[in-house]
Amino acid sequence: MLWHHGAMNATIELDLFSVVLMIFAIALAQRNVQTNPRNRWYLLSALSLLILMGTELFAYTVDDVGVSWQIAYHRLTNVLGFSLSPLVCLFLLYFIGYAHFKRFNLLLLLPIACNTLLSTLSYWNGWMFFVDAENIYQRGPLFLVTSTITLFYYGLCIVHLINTLKRYEASDRPLLICILITPIVGFVLQVLFPWVLTLWPSIALSLLLFYLFFLEQRYSIDTLTGLRNRSIFMRDLLDLQHGSDQAATVVVLDLNYLKQANDTYGHKAGDELLVLASSLIERSFGGLGKVYRVGGDEFAVICPKDQGEAAQTALCALAEHQNLANKSRRSPLSLAAGWAWCESCIDNLFNTYVAADNAMYRNKELMKKQVEHG
Repeated sequence: MLWHHGAMNATIELDLFSVVLMIFAIALAQRNVQTNPRNRWYLLSALSLLILMGTELFAYTVDDVGVSWQIAYHRLTNVLGFSLSPLVCLFLLYFIGYAHFKRFNLLLLLPIACNTLLSTLSYWNGWMFFVDAENIYQRGPLFLVTSTITLFYYGLCIVHLINTLKRYEASDRPLLICILITPIVGFVLQVLFPWVLTLWPSIALSLLLFYLFFLEQRYSIDTLTGLRNRSIFMRDLLDLQHGSDQAATVVVLDLNYLKQANDTYGHKAGDELLVLASSLIERSFGGLGKVYRVGGDEFAVICPKDQGEAAQTALCALAEHQNLANKSRRSPLSLAAGWAWCESCIDNLFNTYVAADNAMYRNKELMKKQVEHG
């Protein structure tokens, strides 16, 4: 009995610690919702986890054996807890992959809907959990469904971050990996020591660390597209110019008709064009060099050790991706591009960037003339 109370006290202490973490994280995130729309997804994730921790704490007050009036509250608490669990990681996925998951995907919502239905029905049939006539909680035969769906969404978070790991600086990657594995460590500890529930506290810690990490990244990562920003572009450009005697290619791209899209369809449509452009550019150049958003509608790529041939191939691939995307778009994507290369970066790379920028503007003028003349 002493062991049971000791384990329960440890769990309650961890839950209370997690609640404090989430309140702190929510207070930080809500201050920047207007300037950073992706924070809405973070707030939803943190609020879901806060309510979830609240249900877990409330469950300890209505689990007295033999107290019949607590049975309905005990069951409802578990319905809410089981229903909310996957939402925490789903909202986290939308937060960290904001540029790719700006709208709800019906297929992504299907597991959530199934889990909510099973959780609700378990109030009566005990499929996922069962609170008997003596108010004793037991796991149901489908207990692992919620955990599996939750891990599925968290797995998608991991896959997305791995796919975009190259966007982050080498010094940032170990920290991001540590944040990623924190809930996994919590899950393993809970499996090894089931009397102390460590999964949700570890996810709470991970959520806070995720926010602090992405808050720091706003100084180097463009919020809308997830690409490196202009300050990092200039730093990388100057670093190569001062420290590399190898060849390099700089590609500059500019999104045509962005103002027209904003005026005709609204700024949301313009943002969608920018996100699409960044995605296609990164898909075409991702294996060749670093991709940046250097201005409102301007992008750039630095391709070290390249003398132009691979850059030309990537531009051809980009044109194909662009044509394919435009088949299903009301506001077509149009990109002007220019590139230049230098035999040695030392004292040459910034001039190479200027040359690529000038080439892009020549291409832009040529595209306008072609449209004017049909």
